[in-house]
Amino acid sequence: MDVKNIYPHVGPKQIKTEHARRFTRVMFLVAAYVCPVVNLGAGGKAWSLVVLWSLWFCWSFLFAPDLVEYNRISQTSKLIAYSCVLLILIDTLLSPGWAAFVVPLISCFGLLIVGALFFSDLERQKQNSMPMLWLVFASLALFVSSLMGWPKISAPMVALGAAAIAMLAACSAVLGDGLLRELKKRFHTV
Repeated sequence: MDVKNIYPHVGPKQIKTEHARRFTRVMFLVAAYVCPVVNLGAGGKAWSLVVLWSLWFCWSFLFAPDLVEYNRISQTSKLIAYSCVLLILIDTLLSPGWAAFVVPLISCFGLLIVGALFFSDLERQKQNSMPMLWLVFASLALFVSSLMGWPKISAPMVALGAAAIAMLAACSAVLGDGLLRELKKRFHTV
């Protein structure tokens, strides 16, 4: 019996790439361990949390991209969400006072970019609508919380709320019953 090896040959370039990735992983883990220790030893503000989130941000985008939902809408939504979390951490831990203005502004423009990506190729992107909807729902939740008083209502917050409501209305008009089916699939428990 003649058995043929059908797996592709692993060349020296792939081996070097894997070694570089392992080395980078070790360096990231060392930095993730050393930064909190140095921060605790030196005292002061918790800057190590910002560093840890930044390390995770870089690792998840550059060295370990998503395997399942790796499309332009989900990656853009993930980039916007991770950036906003990083900005909130910087504002909360290091330099307070500006995130209530900047984060809604970035979220609003990010929502418009994701909407443009979605509506630019509607037939192919219908299956990628859920990351955009998560971003819309998070934006609506932030807008509603600002209407209740936290954070204070501002012009970027109003723009974010308007963009989120417009995006939800456009998605509802375009997707119709497909939007409800998608939501039922995501929240189906029985």
